[in-house]
Amino acid sequence: MTRKTWLVAAMLLCFSFPALAQNITVTGTVSDNTGEPLIGASVMAKSTTVGTATDIDGNYTLSVAPDAVLVFSYVGYNTQEVPVDGRSTVDVVLSENTVVLNEVVTIGYGVVKKSDATGSVAVIKPDEIEAGLATSAQDMLVGASPGVVVTTDGGSPQGSANIMIRGGASLKASNEPLIVIDGVPMERGNVAGGSNPIGLVAPENVESMTILKDASATAIYGSRASNGVIIITTKKGKSGKPQVNFSANMYINTPRKTMSMMSGNEYADFITSYYGADSDQAAALGQNGVIYNTDWQKEILRTTVSSDYNLSVGGTVGFLPYRVAVSYTNNNGIIKTSRMDRATMGINLTPKFFDGLLQVSANVKGAYINNGYNEGGALGSAVSFNPTLPVYNPDGNAFLNYTSYTNAGGLAGPDTGLSLNGLASLNPASLINEYHKSAKVYQSVGNLQFDLKMPFLPELRANLNLGYDYSHGEEIDYNTPFSPAAYRAGHYVPGSDDPVKDGYGTWNKRNEERYNLLLDFYLNYNKEFDAIKSNLDVTAGYSWQKFRKSGHNFSRVQDGADDAGYMRSPVKYFSTPYQLVSFFGRVNYSFMERYLLTVTVRADGTSRFSKDNRWGTFPSVALGWRIIDEDFMSGVRNTMNDLKLRLGYGVTGQQDLPDIYFPYMPIYGVSDNLNERYPIDGNNQFLVTPAAFNADLKWEETTTWNIGLDFAFLNNRISGSVDWYQRKTKDLLTYANYPAGSNLSNAGDLNLGDLQNTGLEFNLLTRPVVTRDFTWSSNINVAWNKNKITRLADGADSTTGGIGNGVNVQKHQEGFPAYSFWVYEQVYNPDGTPLEGVFVDRNGDGTITPDDKYLYHSKDPAVTLNWQNTFNYKNWDLGFSLRASIGNWVYNRNESNNAFISATSTAPLSNLLNNVYLWKSTRTTELITSDYFVRNASFLRCDNITLGYTWPELLNNQMRLRLYGAVQNPFVITKYKGLDPEVFNGIDNNIYPRPVTFSVGVVASF
Repeated sequence: MTRKTWLVAAMLLCFSFPALAQNITVTGTVSDNTGEPLIGASVMAKSTTVGTATDIDGNYTLSVAPDAVLVFSYVGYNTQEVPVDGRSTVDVVLSENTVVLNEVVTIGYGVVKKSDATGSVAVIKPDEIEAGLATSAQDMLVGASPGVVVTTDGGSPQGSANIMIRGGASLKASNEPLIVIDGVPMERGNVAGGSNPIGLVAPENVESMTILKDASATAIYGSRASNGVIIITTKKGKSGKPQVNFSANMYINTPRKTMSMMSGNEYADFITSYYGADSDQAAALGQNGVIYNTDWQKEILRTTVSSDYNLSVGGTVGFLPYRVAVSYTNNNGIIKTSRMDRATMGINLTPKFFDGLLQVSANVKGAYINNGYNEGGALGSAVSFNPTLPVYNPDGNAFLNYTSYTNAGGLAGPDTGLSLNGLASLNPASLINEYHKSAKVYQSVGNLQFDLKMPFLPELRANLNLGYDYSHGEEIDYNTPFSPAAYRAGHYVPGSDDPVKDGYGTWNKRNEERYNLLLDFYLNYNKEFDAIKSNLDVTAGYSWQKFRKSGHNFSRVQDGADDAGYMRSPVKYFSTPYQLVSFFGRVNYSFMERYLLTVTVRADGTSRFSKDNRWGTFPSVALGWRIIDEDFMSGVRNTMNDLKLRLGYGVTGQQDLPDIYFPYMPIYGVSDNLNERYPIDGNNQFLVTPAAFNADLKWEETTTWNIGLDFAFLNNRISGSVDWYQRKTKDLLTYANYPAGSNLSNAGDLNLGDLQNTGLEFNLLTRPVVTRDFTWSSNINVAWNKNKITRLADGADSTTGGIGNGVNVQKHQEGFPAYSFWVYEQVYNPDGTPLEGVFVDRNGDGTITPDDKYLYHSKDPAVTLNWQNTFNYKNWDLGFSLRASIGNWVYNRNESNNAFISATSTAPLSNLLNNVYLWKSTRTTELITSDYFVRNASFLRCDNITLGYTWPELLNNQMRLRLYGAVQNPFVITKYKGLDPEVFNGIDNNIYPRPVTFSVGVVASF
């Protein structure tokens, strides 16, 4: 080593001595106000990156400057800053954050502290990660709470979904929960081209979603709450300088899976091997001697790019807190021609007057949606169409040159004229390219709410809420003139009862309008009585809602020229109003903040029922006991943070028959069907016919019992709840047969039975690892539900689950779950293959008849499970979400349609699946109603995997920026061989495929 090197080393060592002398070692303990050590509390030297986390005993050690300021923080506790002042020991006691402890939960007509809630209530507060992955607010409900099952409409870009809370409570009436957006209960259903109302709210604008599950929580909403309530609260403006939030996301959607069909070559080999190379079937392969390898599924599927953008500005101008948000979403579906473009805007104003005595909340949200749809049968046609044929006939034909079949079973060519087979599947590419369906939807929801504290009695508040929900939809669909579908459908001309099939297209337009007007008024009295250690919260109010759906349908025939053609049938106008009037009251009482009581009652009147059955009364009562606050629990409070027992009982009602408004009244209907006319005075007149009615129709009522336990351990590192419930629905509203000769129809709406759901829910929130740099949060929820029809009137068994040609494979029957599969019991060969045409003679009469069918499993899962994990390391975050469904069974109609060799016996030939048993028998009703086709569709799905990085203090702490990437639906583990095991109605047929979605996004706040 040279002299110069020794000199430099000595100088560095000398300079380091003062630096070492400046730091001291500080040790200490961080605990709560009970003396319990806080594990994993953060200890940082202010304005530096020096820090550590406390160990299992709450101890820490840190080397800092003698004049440093230590910052102590822990989730649920107030942050403290403590100067070192040269000390070597600094012990700190953190006080609990009362804001967190007294977190309020939005419930019907008010709020309640979460610690005082007596009902089964779940609160979802989505973060920017969840919001960025969602294209609709309903996406954030998937897997968020036990007992809440959200089944999306496949991968449809319109994003509709079926939401069920604790199983279905009805057979005919709606099973959808009530959606309340900023105090406005939304009408179920939608206009032409619309989706469910929850899609009106952009995910980034959601502050919280509260799910009310049991009757003690939902009874305040009475007749509309038998299936639970989802209360959506949007973000509001805050005091201070304006805050700007911006997010942008780009998505790449690609099909995850397609049906495993034979390729052109595989199909040709199978046909020649099975029938012989000189057979008529082999002669029907290909065109002009050429065997094509057309993958018809690829002809209608695609990979797409989609995007969404969100911008919000919130703050206070003078006395006026405000928030303005706009968003745009472009979602292109993986089936060609399907898309959704949506623009939304929301304005929220929350001023206060008279020193805060009067609080005003004004909310307006609007959306414009432009939808494009694919032809519904294109996917099924793509599965079955002959793969040895080309998309277009190279020789041409009258059907825009799309390869098509004639009535004789041959291929249409330039010399075959207009002969088109009326039974064979149409060319899938023609169904996609030449079918045009679009919709424009305008939606708006808003309210103006006044909340006044009485100056003479500040414990008394008066609340008036005026709201509206409006939507207008315009939907147009038609087939391109001279396309195969236009030729097959034909059109009607004046004076003809039979369709004319000359290639002219029929152009259809539907206009629909819905509105819902709301007036809510209630008084609330809330007072602490310190002398008796009690709190009393009393609410009494009145609610009025008016609903109307109106519109008209119009059809005309055109030959391709704009606005050419003539009316196909008369314009059909309709208007259907109904009203709900309600009186409600609730009492919340707590003693010593330990013993809790909630009593609710609501009386509802509906215009849907006759005056004798118009009113329904729905009471509930709930008890809560904060066991953790009892003296005998003092010894465990250093470990346990919460323990509360909840008991609830309540009754809710149901009158929401889909699109049926006056089922008790004798009403006449005017037909607009050209085939339903009667000659009068030489002219064919449309028929006026009486409709079926039931003057005795009344409320369907659901009674719910709920027992729940809330708990928390280790400074809330582990928390959760367990709930058991039983829901009994009586006087089920359903569609069933009338006694012979008793009505104007053989079937209609009836009250005829009872249904029961029993279930258990478990929810666990944990933070297994908490250090200064690394945190692991893991949440799991499990739900079990058993559904059973406990009573049906004599002869009221009804079948459902249609699979075509009037054949049903599901049935409602006493003693079994609703929507049980009603099928024959298949007999099998020793090798496990089905013994074709052989079924178990279950009644032992020596013959196989429909009486030998039995009820076999149900479409609904017995158990659902969700597991969400988030890992944070410094500024990095990694997360994944898994979701399982166990015990859901599906009838695989795609297989029963495409696994019979008889479909290849004569031209036109149909394709076959290449990964299943192929039936040699002719396809019959008995064979396709075998339990062989009812499959266990249990699955484990990865909903998403995300990776992100956050810069918290860019531009001198003026901006926060997060970049992320994600993949959604990357894999599904299941034994089910169909396209997707997640099928809401249990019949797998033409389901829109769920894509794999790759996304990148940016979130900025400044």
